[in-house]
Amino acid sequence: MFLLSVFLQVTCAWFYGHILEYILHRVMHDYKRFPFFFKHHFRGHHKISRQNEMKDDSYINIYTKSSLFEVLGLSIGLIVHLPILFFFPFAYITLLLSVAQYYCMHRKAHIDIAWGKKVMPWHYKHHMSKNQHKNWGVRSDIIDRMVKTLS
Repeated sequence: MFLLSVFLQVTCAWFYGHILEYILHRVMHDYKRFPFFFKHHFRGHHKISRQNEMKDDSYINIYTKSSLFEVLGLSIGLIVHLPILFFFPFAYITLLLSVAQYYCMHRKAHIDIAWGKKVMPWHYKHHMSKNQHKNWGVRSDIIDRMVKTLS
């Protein structure tokens, strides 16, 4: 019974993390509706990435505005989800690991372009293709495939 509980917590949290990543990424592109919070993402990060074949040097130094904004947002997300820890600890640990994986993969994809193209081609397309409003998943393209937003 314990192992089943752990399995369900991990599976649900892993899938939930991908759904949340997908939704939040879409919201961050709607900078007209949420200009104060997200205009930097599309007008800053996307513009820099597009002009430099995906490379965004702000990820080299964690203390730049882009990196701090991302780390702050991810930290707030973990704090908001903290009550889960008390009821479903393995789910929270999975969310914590998902956030760490997201940050490490996203950062590396914008520093090591060849790695990003190979390991995360959907994210490369998200930044470099004609339509930057597709391929919302960062760690995986699983949700994009399910809702048919993969280009």
